[in-house]
Amino acid sequence: MSRKWATALSAALAMGAAALCAPAAHAGAGYFTSQDLTASINAPVGLGQPVGWSTPWDLQRHFAYTTYYGGGRLVVASSAPGGGWTWTTAALNVYPGFLSAYSYSWDHSSHISYIDGTNHHLMELWQSEASPTWQKVDLTVTYNGPLGAMHTHGYEQNGEQHVVFVDAETGTAIKEAVFTPGQAWHFVNVSAQTGHYALDSQGWYVTATSLGDGGEAIGYISADGYPHVLAGPAGRWTDQRVGGPAATGSYYNVNSMAFLRDGHLVRYVLRYDEPDGDVHEAAWQSGGWSDTNVTAVTGSRGIASPDQGNDAYIWDADGSDHMFATDRNNGAVHEFVRTRDGRWYFWTDSAPVANNEGWAAGFAAPDDAVHGTETEFYVYYDSNLHVVIADLTAPYQP
Repeated sequence: MSRKWATALSAALAMGAAALCAPAAHAGAGYFTSQDLTASINAPVGLGQPVGWSTPWDLQRHFAYTTYYGGGRLVVASSAPGGGWTWTTAALNVYPGFLSAYSYSWDHSSHISYIDGTNHHLMELWQSEASPTWQKVDLTVTYNGPLGAMHTHGYEQNGEQHVVFVDAETGTAIKEAVFTPGQAWHFVNVSAQTGHYALDSQGWYVTATSLGDGGEAIGYISADGYPHVLAGPAGRWTDQRVGGPAATGSYYNVNSMAFLRDGHLVRYVLRYDEPDGDVHEAAWQSGGWSDTNVTAVTGSRGIASPDQGNDAYIWDADGSDHMFATDRNNGAVHEFVRTRDGRWYFWTDSAPVANNEGWAAGFAAPDDAVHGTETEFYVYYDSNLHVVIADLTAPYQP
């Protein structure tokens, strides 16, 4: 590990959100309130993983979802701080795997990436302030890229766009699509560069995130059955084994990683499942790795299952950790929250959701850069697949 990267990843947490109709474990006072967008603004019903992101240049918040499997519309809902929600159809005939979305500061644009569920092509939807209409690009065809398996993980890194995914032909090789301003997209075979490969899981066992000035990180389950992290600046990768043995007979594992920054202090975390179904969090902080059995710490064994749907991922708000899981019996959505001072909480975020496996999304968006407020969003579908968004606004407290 380089000294620069080790110095950049140095420590911290913050306090975060909680439940619908319950006091929030947050740096500020507040409660989550919810709105059924399908009922209130006639947003189409949804199915599959929603994904959320914010655009810091206009303080807007957005989330995207698909309407049904087998080729439906991809819907994007948006709202400005204090404003109402609106929605638009970003694309038709979308056969997605699972969605990833991020903002790109270079041209003030938003990007949604996914693997097409029929031909395994890497697809991108994008729009910007200068070109507000959503555009759809087949990156595999246009730039002669490899076929992809299921998940993508997109982010901005040092002024570039990065999308990490698993090669569909091998099922194990980690690939990365990179866009640099003034150049075309190009593809990098990370596994060929590093000699490290993921277990074959159609992409479920890989995730990735930007580490800001510290480079980027790719989490994956290796052939040794343990979670690993490839990390470093500008492609100078260092591999480390982290945590304990991971569940390797189930999908919905290691599809989540978050980079949490509070001022000059940094922490990043990787979620994975143990063979017995317990949720674990491996965290880098203060120059070393730690591992927490979140299920044991929160006393939630037998209640929450992180692998029933694509709800078991991490997001950060005000520097805190949040992970979702569904109820093993009734489909209600639960949330694990780790506060700034290291305390874990287990919340019930929704009522039972019949015939639905959570499909939750969460993200935080700034409301006022001057006064330092943010809104934390939590998105899920009800039993009728109505799109429900819950939010809590509270002052940021460093």
